[in-house]
Amino acid sequence: MNKTLRILIVDDSALARRLLRELLESDPLVEVVGEACNGREAIEKVVALHPDLVTMDVRMPIMDGVETTRQLMAYHPLPILVLTTSLSSYDIDITFQMLGAGALDVMEKPRLDQPGALEEARRSLVRKVRMLARIQVVTHLRGRRGKQSDTYVVPTETSAAAPEKPALPVPAKLLPQPGASGSPPFKPVAPLAAGTPLHTMIPMRSAACRFDAVVIGASTGGPRVVCQILARLPGDFAATVIVVQHIAQGFSTGMAEWLSDQLTLPVHLATEGIRLQAGHVFLVPDQFDLLIQPNCSVHLSGLPLLMQRPAVDIAMQSVVAVFGAATTGVLLTGMGRDGAIGMRTIRRAGGLTIAQDQATSTIFGMPRAAIELGAADLVLPPERIAATLIKRFAPGPQ
Repeated sequence: MNKTLRILIVDDSALARRLLRELLESDPLVEVVGEACNGREAIEKVVALHPDLVTMDVRMPIMDGVETTRQLMAYHPLPILVLTTSLSSYDIDITFQMLGAGALDVMEKPRLDQPGALEEARRSLVRKVRMLARIQVVTHLRGRRGKQSDTYVVPTETSAAAPEKPALPVPAKLLPQPGASGSPPFKPVAPLAAGTPLHTMIPMRSAACRFDAVVIGASTGGPRVVCQILARLPGDFAATVIVVQHIAQGFSTGMAEWLSDQLTLPVHLATEGIRLQAGHVFLVPDQFDLLIQPNCSVHLSGLPLLMQRPAVDIAMQSVVAVFGAATTGVLLTGMGRDGAIGMRTIRRAGGLTIAQDQATSTIFGMPRAAIELGAADLVLPPERIAATLIKRFAPGPQ
């Protein structure tokens, strides 16, 4: 954990590169090993310097951030942190294309015209870099010319196989049966015994909500997987979908717009009082927690109940209080334990809970926590999560 992290800064602004270098090297465990002013130079520097992480600008001459990310993740995969100055629609679209191509996370660039906020920006940047630089990423073969595959392989610096992550023991009942084409059968949890505290009693679905609800929680690496799952859902999907994505302040609007361009289902950034609808996706805005009212409308809470906001736990517990056993919880890649308690609440209420598997998770923290808590009915890769949701909620013969 005391290994010095080697960082490559990619930005077409010399001033921005200098500021980033000063902020990053304020940490004794971070070393800036090089700089690049465009994507082509960035690829050359990655090959020559073998950095642990790249901070990547969005708009650059010769090769922009999207194409650079695609090329790096296809041929020289490593953790990439997107840094953008502008939250304009154009830059946000490119930013989420970069996340879709394999970049791990996004932050707004520190600004010299906000000296009072510079120290907080420094702490946030260093904390993010120290976390992301240690993530073992995967190769994205779609970035290679002529390749349109969703297959991923573990990257290495040589052709030798990379060391595998320690496997997490998964209860046998959660694993697909050999030769089975579908998902393992789901068995509702038995009702809780008499005398159980009121907050753990199994709720009934509100009469105002005549459809089911799917709550998806994700953090680092989540936008790409969320899009991968939701893009497979048909237009006649019979449940409402609520997405709780941990993301930097200011980027949830852009994510909603990006998802809207990628999906068949309509996408909304959740607002105060909006009514949930079947076949619609609702993204929880950053800096708010989502609560569901008995009339199926949204209330956005700004109370600092948890360090992380929006909190997956709060959203899942609120949804299950209104939808009861008609709730499905999905917990995807991310660090920490947010969502584990929410998944357990859904499972105890008789709903279905699905955790992303370790092999496809950028960070296996959140799914692992749910599994270890006994809160996951199924442990699946993204494509099988989508297939399970389709089988459960798409009307008509499957």
